[in-house]
Amino acid sequence: MFTRILHLTINIEVITIACKERTKSKLLNIYQILSSRMNLSSDDYYYYLNLLKGFEGERRFDEFTEKLKEFCLILNDLQLEIRRSSFQIDTLLIFFDKIVLYEIKNYEGVHYWGKDKFTKLNGVAMENPALQLQKTRVRLELLLSELGCQMKVEAFVVYINPEFTLLGAPADEQLLLPSQISGYFGSLRVGTPPTEKQKKLANELVKLHKPDYPSKMPEYRYEQLKKGIPCTVCGALLESFGGHRQSCVNCGKKVNVKNAIKTSISEFRILYPNEPVTSIRLADWCGAGRRDRIFRILRTEFTAVGSGKKRHYV
Repeated sequence: MFTRILHLTINIEVITIACKERTKSKLLNIYQILSSRMNLSSDDYYYYLNLLKGFEGERRFDEFTEKLKEFCLILNDLQLEIRRSSFQIDTLLIFFDKIVLYEIKNYEGVHYWGKDKFTKLNGVAMENPALQLQKTRVRLELLLSELGCQMKVEAFVVYINPEFTLLGAPADEQLLLPSQISGYFGSLRVGTPPTEKQKKLANELVKLHKPDYPSKMPEYRYEQLKKGIPCTVCGALLESFGGHRQSCVNCGKKVNVKNAIKTSISEFRILYPNEPVTSIRLADWCGAGRRDRIFRILRTEFTAVGSGKKRHYV
């Protein structure tokens, strides 16, 4: 995860303000790479689509929170732990007088509300997200207490998709429906900016974030993956390359070959973080093309370690 850090100088002391931006998770990145390099099983494919849909919903939600930068601290995608119980937070806003927790759902279609579960028109049932929200809120409050913070915590499930309809929900349910989101955030644009105390709290939460929290990764082997460089427009795999630019056979757009090779190298490092990056391996990974192109990029963008057959790049 990428954390943007700002610095303010107050009374000759430097105070660090944390504002944790949203990026694709490691798991989503892996699935996205694999989707173009192998045939995913139906379970893996639909799981990947759900991950992608969830991320797209969170990015849509970010369009509302970005307008509040002057009034609060914004922390996205926090993976935290309290007393050996882990919990994940989609978005946390820290105001000068309260903390607001959001669970974001990108559901679509008609759903019937139930205290324990929602039911779709076709009879498919799913857990009411409010149950998970309550667990997350309790764990967050316990963690805040250990950090010496007694601020009030509010919590909402946000249904971000405009095509979502929920029938039968009680008026006091902690949720924001698509038609309510804009008005809700309009009412939040008032108040005093966070104090140094809140900024220090935000930094503590960012430090406690666990970016490498274990997730169940899909299984894949190098031999079964297609080799090539990805189109930088549509993501389709180009199994051979030549020249400085070439047309993608899938979308027809011109592809900058150098950038596509660099992306392919990045993908290899995501899939195989512990395997040495060598010119021979990357030449094979990037598909049919001149090996010296790969070597020049590795030499320019990375640092060579070792010599001869043991040379690799970091």
